[in-house]
Order: sequence, then structure tokens, then C-alpha cells
Amino acid sequence: MPTTTLTRAAIAAVAALTVGACASPPEEPASPGGRSQPGSDLAAEAGSTEVEGPEPRLVVSDADSGRVNVLDLATAETLHSFEFGNPARVTTVKGRYAFAVDAAGGAVHVVDVGTWTIDHGDHTHSYTKDPVELGVLEGTGPGRVIEGDDKVATFFDGDGVARVVDFAALRKDSIDVDTVVRADAPHHGAALPIADGFVVSRSAGPLELHAADSAVQQSFDPACPNLNGAAVSDTHALAACEDGLFLATTADDTWTSDKIAYPAGIGAATRPTALRGHDGLPLTVATAGPAATNDGLLVFDARTRGWTHVRTADRALDVALAGDGRSVFAVLADGTFRVYDATSGAETASSRVLASPYDTNDESAPPPAIAVGGTRAYVSDPASKTVAEIDFRDNARVARTLDVGVSASTLGVVGL
Repeated sequence: MPTTTLTRAAIAAVAALTVGACASPPEEPASPGGRSQPGSDLAAEAGSTEVEGPEPRLVVSDADSGRVNVLDLATAETLHSFEFGNPARVTTVKGRYAFAVDAAGGAVHVVDVGTWTIDHGDHTHSYTKDPVELGVLEGTGPGRVIEGDDKVATFFDGDGVARVVDFAALRKDSIDVDTVVRADAPHHGAALPIADGFVVSRSAGPLELHAADSAVQQSFDPACPNLNGAAVSDTHALAACEDGLFLATTADDTWTSDKIAYPAGIGAATRPTALRGHDGLPLTVATAGPAATNDGLLVFDARTRGWTHVRTADRALDVALAGDGRSVFAVLADGTFRVYDATSGAETASSRVLASPYDTNDESAPPPAIAVGGTRAYVSDPASKTVAEIDFRDNARVARTLDVGVSASTLGVVGL
């Protein structure tokens, strides 16, 4: 296909410059089972191949079964299908892994999607291998996954315990639990890996700071009733509470905490319940409430502790943030993809991505989801079993429509 050829050519042109910038002696051996490209200064992991440039893959979970598909975004071909016991929600981690949370609770399947890029600042290295399941993290009740700088924590509500895996273990194809963090009791909560410790919710009362050995170091004030939604950046942790946004910040080994009131007009039906951002950026985005009661989208700036409340043309079903922090994306119930300026909230572009409007009163219908990879956004249309690829820098142009063959409930992009 012309699109594939152009994509491969563009990637190869960039990679020729970046890989060549770190040439190594030709006699350098590759690692056993791996193969390095000529001129690379790194040996590939066992079973992997260094490639000319990033080869991103799309991870798609099926709302109706336990299937999770991995697609090559250059060719749109399905590389592998994982069959799990129940439908799962996928969280991508470290630009390489997919944590598929069993919707029935009690299990999180960890998958190496098999494509990743290492950034050396002035150049990058990219690798591919076959997708493979690394194993299953087991607990009791529903689980949720929170990624930190060097670790990823899976918290299970039914036992109030987080199983923590170090990224170094993942790179060795292992999901050995590095740390077990125990909350005070089972509850709908989270453990947030940050600064060699964990900000952990409680069944009641304030959140706590746990050390790497799970010992409680500090109790934060104020409390966070009915926590629902959390996120971690390089310097702070956020939790969406019933009465405002909890913010814990670390600097020079000292922690401070605060509660930031939601914007005027945001109440129980329109408060955020899921937070999304990017490491290294001060911005976090969320829908203003679930689809049935939604009032647009919210942007929080940790630097100013200020909110931008964008009242969208229709109910916002999912939101995401561009990697440079300049734009916020939303898919609306009217079937459109919208781009907003992250600072002002002004709409800058839109396009139609759903075959028909989404019925917010139909609780059985999986809502569309957004994933961002580089300069492209991906929006699922579960009803038509497709995913729209959008060039958001080109007036939100729909570059391709991918037939994924399943009603996608969650999406993730890896390899960039």
C-alpha cells in the first residue's frame, strides 16, 4: 500500500541519521538470540531485532470476549491475538507492555507487545520481537494499574493489596513481584509509585506514603473520600476525590499535600473519575463526569493549580492529551473527534470518526476510546468494529480507518 511504503520510507530516513549517530566498531557482537543492525552501539535483547526506526503497534481489547489483538500500524495486519478468559481493559506501560485487567476481577495479564524505542537524547534505537504473554498477576476483586517512573503497581480492591513489578524485571521477561504494598483494608483504591515510594489510599481517612518496604512513612492531610481516578507524574501524585483533587508533591525528599477544589459547577455527577496525562508534563485531563451526566472535559495544571473547564458541543466520552501538552483530544457522543487548545480550551479542529452518534443511555454499548501515539490519535468505533487514525496536526484529518474486527473497548499504542 502507498501509505505503508511512505511510512516505512520516512521512518527509515530518520533512523538512518539517528542510528548512524552512534556507530560502533563492526566487531561488536550481538547478544545471544538477538540481532543488531549494522552500525548500532547496542546489542539487541535475546529474540529481538533492531530495526531502522520505530514500528508502532496498536493494542485493541474486545468488549465482547477475552481477546486482545496486536496490530502492526504500518500494515494494519494483526500480528497476534491473545485469548483471555474474560473481557479485559488494557493499560499500556513504558511504551512497550500491555496490562490487561480482567473485567471479572482477580487477574491482570501482562503482555510484552514486542516493539519499543530507547531514547538516547540525540538519537534513538528501536527494536521488535514477537508479542508474548509474560504471565498473570493475581489478586482478589477488580484491579487497576498505575505506572510510575521505574515501577508499575496493580492494586486489587478485594484484598487491598498492590503487587508491584519493577521495569527491570519486565525487560528480563519476568513479572516477579518486587514489592507488596498493603492498604489498611480492602476498598476501591490505588497505589501510586513515585519517588522510591508509594502514595496509597485507605478505606477511610487520609492517603499514606509507604516506603519501598511498605512501611508507612507519612499520613497526608486532607482526606480523599470516594477516590475514583488517580495519576502519577515525575514530581506529583493526583487522586480524584469526592470533594476535590488531592495533590501530593515531592521535592528534595519533602512531601506536601493539598486539596484543589473542582471548578464552579462541577458536582457529584460531573466530577472526574479517570485522570490522564504524560510523565514530565504538568497537565492532566479528564472527562467531566461519565457519559450519562457529562459536562465536557477538564484540564488541570499542577504548576498553577488551576482548572480549565471546556464545555463541549456534546457529551465527552473519552479524552487524551498530546505528548507535547499543547492539545487535548475528545471523542463526543455526536460522533466527532475534537481538538482543543490545552491552555485556553478553544476548539481548534474536528472531524467525524463514528459511523453514527453514540447513545449515552445504552449502558450495554461500549463507549469509544482514544489512544495517542506520536502525532496520531486513534479512536475506536465499537459499533462498526473500526478504529480511526487521525493526524491531529493536519486539521484532525482522518488518515486511515482500520478494520479491527472487534468492538474495541480500550486501545493502546506502543513502540514510539
